[in-house]
Amino acid sequence: MAVVKFRALLIAAGDVDSLILQNLVSEKKLCVAIDGGYHHCIKYEIIPDVAIGDFDSFNKSLIDERVDIIEIKSQNETDLVKAINWVISKGIKEIQIIGVESGRSDHILGVYAALSELNQEDMGDVEIEIHLNDFIVKYIPNNKPMKFSLNENTHVSLFCLSNSIVTLKGVKWALDKEELNFSTRGIHNYSIKEEVEIKIHAGGPALFFINR
Repeated sequence: MAVVKFRALLIAAGDVDSLILQNLVSEKKLCVAIDGGYHHCIKYEIIPDVAIGDFDSFNKSLIDERVDIIEIKSQNETDLVKAINWVISKGIKEIQIIGVESGRSDHILGVYAALSELNQEDMGDVEIEIHLNDFIVKYIPNNKPMKFSLNENTHVSLFCLSNSIVTLKGVKWALDKEELNFSTRGIHNYSIKEEVEIKIHAGGPALFFINR
């Protein structure tokens, strides 16, 4: 009988830090290679549970026979959006993403555009984080208060992907139900307490960058 998993690791085709990747891989997580992200699986001898995408950048014949292939040809959304929506449809509640750095500049921006396209109403009990070489990025949907335990003086940044009303506590430059749009206003902040609180009262979603 297959083990039901409630956490997922999505491996995209961009650069990855090998140590971060290896620390994220776990038998307790559903491992999903996103199209060309399967190259990382080959390089680091990872057998993912699933390979998903339109496979325009990866030869499907190279995929291990033990891996389930989910081919979605739609060009209306990126392979990352396809992968996120697919794992959510399987009841996954915690999603970690790696491999979104480097490559084409439009693809890098497209990663964050993909998160803005998610239906926030479906994200109430789902947590998404992106693992970069220098930051961990937390997805903050509308009307979902979130708290993070950080070391004091941790470098953080907050970006709203639409015009939003935001409360941000526990940082040097706090916000109290203030308007914030997609701008540089939330960049380069620092935690002053061990717990940082964020709530998007209207608008959203937001991305909270936490320095490693």
